[in-house]
Amino acid sequence: MPTLFKKVTDLIGTASYGILFLTFIFQVIMRFVFNKPLTWSDELIVILYVFSMFWAGAFLLREKDHVMLDLIYEHLPLQGKRIFSIAYSLLIGGLFLWAVPASYSYISFMMREKTPVLDVPFGIVFGAFMLFLIAVGLFYVRKLFVLCGANWQAEVAPIARDDHNSESVE
Repeated sequence: MPTLFKKVTDLIGTASYGILFLTFIFQVIMRFVFNKPLTWSDELIVILYVFSMFWAGAFLLREKDHVMLDLIYEHLPLQGKRIFSIAYSLLIGGLFLWAVPASYSYISFMMREKTPVLDVPFGIVFGAFMLFLIAVGLFYVRKLFVLCGANWQAEVAPIARDDHNSESVE
């Protein structure tokens, strides 16, 4: 049963992409059916796309859904997978969290600049990137604690093969 947090993040992600899609359809209808192109729709679509992609990367995609090169990792024994996972958790989590202060500074600076049509501060537009950095960074901190704990085998256990997934290349 999904948690309340998962339900809320799914709802926000679905709503943002749904609004993006409806805006796009509305834009096409206005331009090609009524010959009345809209100025605000392109900007809203870009803002929603940026938000949707960072939101999905932060809260909706599971780790195995992200692009990763695991040719070596999959052939390691469990202890090797643990060491490898600790190393990349330190690297990825550390780099993402290390980038937070500088990103926050830039996003705060960009609050004074606004989008040309909708007049939305760029700090709000890029705010989803900050959420992405923090969420992914904290995910890898949590993973690091699990890998250093007693139940580390569950974190590096092989991912079950999905025979119904057309993207599976195994």
